[in-house]
Amino acid sequence: MAVLPRAPTEDVRLSYGPLLVGVFFNMILFGVSATQQLSYVQSSNRDRPGVRILIWCIFFVLVANTALDMYMMYQPLILEYGAPLYDLPTVFVSQPLSVVLVGFPTQVFFIWRIYALSKIRIIPIAIFLCSLLSLAGGIWTTVMVPIVASFPNVPLLYRSAEVWLISSAVTDLSIAASLAAILRGHKTGFRATDTLVDKLIRMTVQTGLITALCSVLDVVCFLTPALRGKTVNFIWNIPLPKLYAICLMSTLNARDSLREAFAGTTHAMAASADYGRSRRSVRPNNNYELELDEPGLSSDSGMEKSKPGSSPMPGAVYISREEYRQ
Repeated sequence: MAVLPRAPTEDVRLSYGPLLVGVFFNMILFGVSATQQLSYVQSSNRDRPGVRILIWCIFFVLVANTALDMYMMYQPLILEYGAPLYDLPTVFVSQPLSVVLVGFPTQVFFIWRIYALSKIRIIPIAIFLCSLLSLAGGIWTTVMVPIVASFPNVPLLYRSAEVWLISSAVTDLSIAASLAAILRGHKTGFRATDTLVDKLIRMTVQTGLITALCSVLDVVCFLTPALRGKTVNFIWNIPLPKLYAICLMSTLNARDSLREAFAGTTHAMAASADYGRSRRSVRPNNNYELELDEPGLSSDSGMEKSKPGSSPMPGAVYISREEYRQ
């Protein structure tokens, strides 16, 4: 049987390939987002109705975005397999729309946190204006996608996409840097308090910088002349809605652990202050024999041993009799 000559095929590695990789990342991050959402539902936090509505709206956008991204790749690779590389996927318009619907509320939330922590208006206002510019660029790009509708016309998207992606990257970097700088300025010099502040800084940097890094890589790949007309930047653009949501949800879900850490820090500082006051106020008298010592330490031998009623808190006061008069 004669072998029929194969029809020439188009190279789609830099057209559909980056889109497929971005969808893979997006699917993986959806599992993380779902876990974060479950943790939020199960947490003891009782946010205002407006905040809870926002969280659930973002989650529904993530669900829809995941389903639409799967169809965005199923259409050209399965339903239209072998067709010439011309039309953009039908639901391609959902990608910039999803990034805007999730990214803008998340940016506004962190801008409000910057103002709440610093009480300085100029920095949050400047970042908010940049975020508004990003929102406008994202809406502009969303409107332009159905007009462009094909790969040869993709250069028509460059102007709107540049406004959207560059302003978004600047906003994300500004938020991460501002939060880290403001939190660092809240250090007091006390080890326990500074440890808590360092924990907040690490959480802010880890979540915020990952999102900012993807935004920057998105811009770099989009503006690189050798990659113009390709879809390489969508490796970083498609997962952005999930990254924004994870950044927001991880901050909200961390409040319980931070409250516990803050309560422990406050308790330790209060115990230390009580210890200092007791050293000054408790005095032996003729009626009672009082022994003021560190818990678990014998003043006679200096060896560590347990005493009844001793407190596990460092710096606590041990008194040998149950009844005493200050």
